[in-house]
Amino acid sequence: MTENDILKVSGETFLRLPVVDTSLALHIVKIEKCEQVKAKLLKLYSPETEVTADGKKSTVGALSKFNEVSLSAQPDFDKGRYNAADCVRVIEMLTKEDGGCPWDKAQTHESIRINMIEEAYEAVDAIDKRDIPNMREEFGDVFLQALLHSDISRRAGEFDFDDVCDELSKKLIDRHSWIFAGDSATTADEALTVWEKNKGVEKHYDTVKNQLERLPDSFPSLLYAQKTYKKMKKGGIAVDAQAELKKALDAHDYTAAIDACVMLLADEGKDGEVELNTRIKNKIKSL
Repeated sequence: MTENDILKVSGETFLRLPVVDTSLALHIVKIEKCEQVKAKLLKLYSPETEVTADGKKSTVGALSKFNEVSLSAQPDFDKGRYNAADCVRVIEMLTKEDGGCPWDKAQTHESIRINMIEEAYEAVDAIDKRDIPNMREEFGDVFLQALLHSDISRRAGEFDFDDVCDELSKKLIDRHSWIFAGDSATTADEALTVWEKNKGVEKHYDTVKNQLERLPDSFPSLLYAQKTYKKMKKGGIAVDAQAELKKALDAHDYTAAIDACVMLLADEGKDGEVELNTRIKNKIKSL
């Protein structure tokens, strides 16, 4: 192992690092906040992982007061705990040209497109049920879809996961201009207004129609209707949802009636998709 294989940082720097690649040896010096450093180490390594603290052998779980610690590089695919860096490494192992998994290597954006939708729905279902263990698993499955699609593009020479993270970070920084620039927003509504303003500049939105045309065609219908209505209202286009509902029912135009109901629910701060889903579930329970 060379000096370049070792990540050497101060205790304060270590605590600020969002991701630590445990496939590198780690040497932390000038540690002042022992409890916080230990807590973070336990998120990165198993309690039984060997560590050298102030020159003495110990384990991560047994650490007490210490000024510096060293840990050996952990095997890539045999660790007590894994993190985001490991996820990328695992996917690249599954799709490497020499070896890898035949199924994973054969997938395309189109072949696993439906997986993205299914995993998102399963994650939302876990949220609705407040199922914490399942939320943890389903969020991982959603993340997996992003990793797989990024890896497909990496192998095609289009972009990779680093490019995805770069673009996401830049977008978040640019749109949160009340945090990272000179705009002001002290309430959630003000923040959303500035966000939408910044998004409009970024996307070159000229009209409300232009915004609506960029909504995904694959949105569920009720969500599509709700998004359309909200953007129309925000753009100053007046719509009398109550009048639209009466007109639709008089004409027996039930599709228009559904659209009007979605708008009325939105005016009450309710999500049509969620409300209808809940109603159907309650109907089934009452049988």
